Amino acid sequence: MDKIEFFFDPICPWAWVTSRWIDDLANQQVVEPTWRFISLAVVNSSRDYEAEFPQGYTNIHGLGHNLLRVAAAVRQDSGNDGVARWYREIGTELHTNKNRERYIAGESIAPILKRAGIDQELEGAFSDSTYDALITAETNTALERTGRDVGTPIITFGENGPSLFGPVMSTIPKGQDAIEVYGAYKVLASREDFYEMKRAVRKAPVFE
Repeated sequence: MDKIEFFFDPICPWAWVTSRWIDDLANQQVVEPTWRFISLAVVNSSRDYEAEFPQGYTNIHGLGHNLLRVAAAVRQDSGNDGVARWYREIGTELHTNKNRERYIAGESIAPILKRAGIDQELEGAFSDSTYDALITAETNTALERTGRDVGTPIITFGENGPSLFGPVMSTIPKGQDAIEVYGAYKVLASREDFYEMKRAVRKAPVFE
């Protein structure tokens, strides 16, 4: 299996789609992911949210950052597998179940931790700024690998190997399709002279 590092912000719907592809590949024993953190709140900390983002994005990115604090606490408590379970459950709740606004409004995440098989007391990390240094450091690591004009997710092959932003997809490749997409992605990532391939028109993400 290929070892990869997957940098995610749980609030990002596009990272969620890509992470489901990675989970499918992991289940097929194609990749072995390490789940790492990139905070969109940190990425955009120098920008004027009121002028440059739609209304409410301060709260949206703030929620993502606070959920990464919980992910950092989960990593300390339950390791990489715990982070995978946490991301799977919170991503399902935010994106697949379309309940993001409930958590922006302050609904408890303790039931999500319970479903992930994680100590519900780790909910306290949500407001614990002592995790911010770690989150910022991992965000900077990801951006140093790709350049700063990117978002989430970022994938690194191996340890400090080739890194790319994306892929950004509207649907989740599965089974043989997942393997074929991965093969193409890996070939492009391995080329030191490859930088970008993009189209701006996007369909809405589909999480099933």
